[in-house]
Amino acid sequence: MKQTKSNVGRVRWMAPLLVICVGAIAYSNSLGGPFIFDDMTAIERNPQICSLNPFKYPSPGPTAIAGRPVVIFSFAANYAIGRLRVEGYHLTNLLIHLGAALLLYGIVRRTLLGRERWGGRFSGSATWLAAMVAAVWVAHPLDTQSVTYIVQRCESLAGLFLMASIYCVIRSADAGNYWGVLAVVACGLGMASKEIVAAAPFLAVLYDRTFLAGTFKQALKLRWRIYAGMAATWVFILLSLHTGLRGTMVGFHLGISPIEYARTELNVIARYLRLAFWPTDLTLDYYDWPIARNWRDVSWEGWGVLALAIGSLTALRYKPWLGFLGAWFFLILAPTSSILPIKQEAAAEQRMYLPLAALVCLAVVCGWTMVGRRRPLRWAVGIAGCILIALLARLTVSRNEQYATSLEIWTDTVAKRPDNTRARVNLGQAWAQASLDFPRGSPESVAATKLALKEFQTVLAMEPRVSEAVLAIGQSLERLGNPLAAEQLYTEALPKYPDAAADLLVERGSLRARRQDWKDAKEDFAAAIKANPEEVEAHYYLGVLFQQQGNWADAKIELEKTVKIAPKYKDAAERLRKVDGMF
Repeated sequence: MKQTKSNVGRVRWMAPLLVICVGAIAYSNSLGGPFIFDDMTAIERNPQICSLNPFKYPSPGPTAIAGRPVVIFSFAANYAIGRLRVEGYHLTNLLIHLGAALLLYGIVRRTLLGRERWGGRFSGSATWLAAMVAAVWVAHPLDTQSVTYIVQRCESLAGLFLMASIYCVIRSADAGNYWGVLAVVACGLGMASKEIVAAAPFLAVLYDRTFLAGTFKQALKLRWRIYAGMAATWVFILLSLHTGLRGTMVGFHLGISPIEYARTELNVIARYLRLAFWPTDLTLDYYDWPIARNWRDVSWEGWGVLALAIGSLTALRYKPWLGFLGAWFFLILAPTSSILPIKQEAAAEQRMYLPLAALVCLAVVCGWTMVGRRRPLRWAVGIAGCILIALLARLTVSRNEQYATSLEIWTDTVAKRPDNTRARVNLGQAWAQASLDFPRGSPESVAATKLALKEFQTVLAMEPRVSEAVLAIGQSLERLGNPLAAEQLYTEALPKYPDAAADLLVERGSLRARRQDWKDAKEDFAAAIKANPEEVEAHYYLGVLFQQQGNWADAKIELEKTVKIAPKYKDAAERLRKVDGMF
């Protein structure tokens, strides 16, 4: 029975609405999670987001958003509206994710409606198949790291713009150059969001050849201006690498050869694939992921990944639509998961944000095609799909619950990867923070502090060079009522950890200041500033010390330096106002 025009129109607006509802339900409990991990340096303590001009303040260092002006601007907009209230940041991330899901729906629907290529096979089911693909993807728990972990907006925003550029290329085939201009703009915004969008021009041409023009020659003949414009936006990545701080976070200077990193990534991608089809072991941090120093370290699953990559290349010739999905998967992963080492991050689940879409599309469309035109089987597949979406959404809700507090997410990470010293440091810091929620000396505070101390001591036993653990042990000892032991620890650690000298001096100086040893405290703060002129706490504590001694002029100088380095430092700003009142 043919669908009436009214029925078709109803389906066309109901399908994307259902995708939005699925995504909203899956992430309904994600809006209250705190800033965690890289959120601290990239957002909470980053002066760059204090202005809507992403170039007004210098980057505080190689943060997760350094050299990515579109992402910085988006966080600056959140800060301008709600300062550091996490709800606004989470809501923006969710809206980006929903927007990306709608673009995926549009791409899949228009691809399946290509009558000449598919012979009308999907003409009556394209809308609901596209909705199924988008709903599975938007609800999949593997996407949580790109959505719920705030700073990974880099990944979801880049995904949004990459899919927008492909969608605009598709529309340009029917509606002309206006959509072509939008494709170039979207591609440029994506390049300024994250480097993975470097694959966009290649994917656009490949899509055109596979689903629109039929040949590379015809695709370039019809739309070469669009692809030239998209390729020109690579300049944003080059500027980011050469003028920003991203070059310090990638490259062969990190002690890993290209072939070693490539071998390692075979194992990593194998894990990504397993999580795509069985997402029950999601992990926030893979700091301890082993480097494959020789070919014997590549697992049989890793060899399977290599076979899939070769198969994708072959399919580009003999099964172009299948080859395109393989290219989508591997090309988007290539900047981070091929031969170019990434500092301290061989594996990261947010990298599967866009590649997951290819796997979902392949599974849904192939599953639908296998049942043919048999209506009972199609109903069965549709019901199974709805059950799958509900299950995925439930898993996403459960995963978001683990992001509810720093303590929960790091406890989960350490449980899954007990050899991850970075995760243990963060778990210890979470316990230390939890101890502050109770009165000093209370049984609850002491218990939490002891758990923090245990984690930090475990880290030092596993990896003695972790200076963060030394600092945290000293803070724990001081909170447990043993400041002299903490001071001795800092003193002994200074020659062992020269890279952490400024932090160690600040901690020792603050202990000395609390017992009113002003002379030694002042020397420690001054030495910390000499070791690191941008050491915020040293300037702040030195300003406080001058203020307490009635030295208003020097107090003002140090507090002004503090506010200049860290514009969001509220205590420093308040003290500076009080000091200004003395003049």
